[in-house]
Amino acid sequence: MEGRSPQERFPLIGTVRNPALFFDGRDLLLCYGVAPAAGGGAVILEFGDVFSFEKNANTAERPDASVHPLRPWHFTEVTGSEATERWKPLPLRLWTISFNDMAVEVVFATVRKVHETRETSEPHRALLDFLRRHD
Repeated sequence: MEGRSPQERFPLIGTVRNPALFFDGRDLLLCYGVAPAAGGGAVILEFGDVFSFEKNANTAERPDASVHPLRPWHFTEVTGSEATERWKPLPLRLWTISFNDMAVEVVFATVRKVHETRETSEPHRALLDFLRRHD
């Protein structure tokens, strides 16, 4: 099993706030604070056709506590994991995403950025605003 940077490029993860998550049974919205060096604000990613996801209490300072490769405050695409190998006929990917006080592991088919704002806002507020506007 190995971890590498995914081909997709999203704004740098901020090191202060933890993300907000919304799962509707099929798709997962993940909203995180953007690092000030990348302009600040918040970004919302949509993971499509989510097979599974976990939010773990791993910390960015202790990435070794994770079962899968994890880099502090980064997106990591994991290959060679049992989580995707057993479902090989399906086009699934596994990412670990590290934040200050937690890590998210998601097995999914697609990912895209659906919203970005430079307004300073807590991720949960930015996600709620987005959901209200797209109801």
